[in-house]
Amino acid sequence: MALVGGMAAGVSALSPARLWGAPRLDRLAITSMPSTPSVVVARMIAQGSLSGHVAAPTMAVWRNPDQMRAGVLSGETKVVGSPSYSAANMFNRGVAIRQLNILSWGLVYIMSRDPTVRRLEDLAGRRLLVAFRNDAPDLIFRFVARRLGMMPDKDITLQYVGTPTEAVQLLLAGRADAALIPEPACTAAELRGSQNGIAVSRAIDLTEAYGKATGRPARIAQTGLAVSEDLVQSHPDVVAAIHAGCVAAAQWVLANRADAARLGAAALDLSPAIIERSLPHFRLEVVAAAQAKEAMEQYFADLMEMSPDILGGRLPAPQFYWGPSM
Repeated sequence: MALVGGMAAGVSALSPARLWGAPRLDRLAITSMPSTPSVVVARMIAQGSLSGHVAAPTMAVWRNPDQMRAGVLSGETKVVGSPSYSAANMFNRGVAIRQLNILSWGLVYIMSRDPTVRRLEDLAGRRLLVAFRNDAPDLIFRFVARRLGMMPDKDITLQYVGTPTEAVQLLLAGRADAALIPEPACTAAELRGSQNGIAVSRAIDLTEAYGKATGRPARIAQTGLAVSEDLVQSHPDVVAAIHAGCVAAAQWVLANRADAARLGAAALDLSPAIIERSLPHFRLEVVAAAQAKEAMEQYFADLMEMSPDILGGRLPAPQFYWGPSM
């Protein structure tokens, strides 16, 4: 699992004049996502990356997308961890927000109790649980299935559920043949299945299937941090320090998985065992958004092929993609 800092020199890339005039913030609340990449944010705060810029940085985890969007729209949330397309959608609809970086490059899998399920084609005639209709994982699954010549709603019975947790519960109860879910729900399914004598495995890596379907590497610029334009303009030093801190935190997480799991357990309300086993499966790689722009645009274009309005009808303008010199 390679780690790329990508333009992460951070604070040093900013002019001394800009840094000299930036007052120290009393506090900064980062609202992160309810998935494994939040461990990087928790470590970034714990290691003191923002101590020279913010007196009291904190992290909370949003519980549903509506809560996340409401915080951004109200201006209360200045830094948010989210799917990259969510930030792009808000930007295109006039919200003053930028993508700071990408943390995870693919964390969705198809879990199955049936050892004969190894390819998407093996799902023909079966029931697949999907959390969140018309969300990015659902659209990417449909995109890949169509590239393989399948008609998802005809060849496969898609059963939509409210949350990944619900999908895990139904899968373990034998109510479906497979489930399309992200980490750490995949690891939770494995562990809980093992505890109950039920063999559940990662039958299909959706990111690998997507790479084969597009002829590109197995990488999806899926989740990362976004920041408000107000914070970029008023405290560019803080924004750069957050990104640089994520780079250092990711290095630590990859080298100290057990400690990272304990650090993230409370924030994610999961056992350290689930988080530790989840860490190798979300393709951790911290890349500044400006460097990840091409990969993000390819991903966004594929999403819009399936649902043109998912980004508000167009690709984001170049200023959406933050870089240390911006």
